[in-house]
Amino acid sequence: MVLPPRHRKKRACFLPRLFEPRGTNELIRLGSDHDGGYVVSTDAVASTRHLVSFGLGDNCDFEFDFSAIARLKNLTGYDNTIDDEALRKQFTAARLKSLIRPGPHRKFIAYYRQYRSLFLGDRPGFSHLREEIGISSGQTSPETAVTRLDPSPGTVFLKVDTDGGEYDFLDQIIECNELLSGVVIVFHGVPARMREIEVFLGAMGEFMTIDNTTADNDADVDGDGIPNAIEISLSSKIHAEPHIPIAGATRNYNRLNEPNNPDKIDFEIVYLD
Repeated sequence: MVLPPRHRKKRACFLPRLFEPRGTNELIRLGSDHDGGYVVSTDAVASTRHLVSFGLGDNCDFEFDFSAIARLKNLTGYDNTIDDEALRKQFTAARLKSLIRPGPHRKFIAYYRQYRSLFLGDRPGFSHLREEIGISSGQTSPETAVTRLDPSPGTVFLKVDTDGGEYDFLDQIIECNELLSGVVIVFHGVPARMREIEVFLGAMGEFMTIDNTTADNDADVDGDGIPNAIEISLSSKIHAEPHIPIAGATRNYNRLNEPNNPDKIDFEIVYLD
């Protein structure tokens, strides 16, 4: 009997020791079971009053779960590719088509209902802004996105998934460190940008701890076994709120990690000195 990929032995990939999780915080997985889910510190969640997402795409499971357990004043999603009216029309069409063939449309209908609940309801401080994040003319800088909230220190959580644009503003994330409770960031094109990531993690290491690192099994690895895309979760070393127990939390981050693509073999990261 041939086992499906998710039940096979994991494939090794390699990252520098600097990338290894060293936090002792309790962790929880928020969002999807696979792509769209992230493992984050429960203390960071408890301290967060402002969740800022750079890149929503077609999945807001993370934002939905985060808002369900955190005492948020604001949830701001930045994504210039999403049009509210176009989504509404697509939702109406999908509901009609689902009467005949429900399967193909189930995922989008669930997504739109979550999106509508978060951003089109009557929740004060929750908004989707059609602004592109970056540092070029016409873009909204991460520094502006954070400081316009007028947050207290240690109360802003950043989710960053900008398909490679993250390298343009890593320095601004570093500069905002005092205001951050945590960060989860997806790095793309890792082999070619390894040095930039190392500099970022080295600078953030003064203020934050790496809680979780995963390799995206859907993006594969290069010829040297380095993952092409990784997700890293960090949290502040000093929390704005005392520890609050959250159901499902654990210090064993490996129990919470799931492959982005359940139909492909997952990766096991080997950290090298």
